[in-house]
Amino acid sequence: MIELAILGALKERPMHGYELKKRLSSMLGHFWQISFGSLYPALKRLEANDAIEKAYTVKEKTRNRYVYRITEKGNELFDKMISEPGTSAEIADSEKFNLRMAFFRYMEPEARLWTLERRRAYLQEKLNEMKSLKRSSKERDADTYRAGLFRHRIEIAEADISWLNELIERERQQINLEQKKTERKKRKKSRKEVDKFGLKADEAEGKVSATNI
Repeated sequence: MIELAILGALKERPMHGYELKKRLSSMLGHFWQISFGSLYPALKRLEANDAIEKAYTVKEKTRNRYVYRITEKGNELFDKMISEPGTSAEIADSEKFNLRMAFFRYMEPEARLWTLERRRAYLQEKLNEMKSLKRSSKERDADTYRAGLFRHRIEIAEADISWLNELIERERQQINLEQKKTERKKRKKSRKEVDKFGLKADEAEGKVSATNI
């Protein structure tokens, strides 16, 4: 998943390793931390696969830094990675789901909707399980701290589901809007073809009439 994050960041602009780490931290740091120990090996792997390349160097203090940029092959790789349906494990893993969502704007609306609905279904299942456990252990569990933690987890799940509901509704509206635009274009094209055909028919009829005269 780190390769996906690097390619997504480099789609914005070329960056050197230190700058790239800062950018990823600002984009993803609240839910995903990246270290130089994992960043630079990933950069080398991507460079070896021709997904990124060294564009130029910049001198900072006493050292030169390589500035990386994404290549055409890297753009193709990113598009493939971001459009692939996430596995059940990735949907369940909050960090991996959030990482994919950080680059949602590069996904097709239908793919975004599908991913959001799967995440909501997973959280709803977990929420139902937690509520069931809460009811069965309510009388037995006298530990107020543990009970409070359990209640807090339920509230977080409910908030996440509510947020996903909003996103899903927005995506559905956007998809419906695009479908209506496509249908209007098709009807407009069809009318033009009918008018063009009618015009040709009128011209042909006019030529026949002129010949008869």
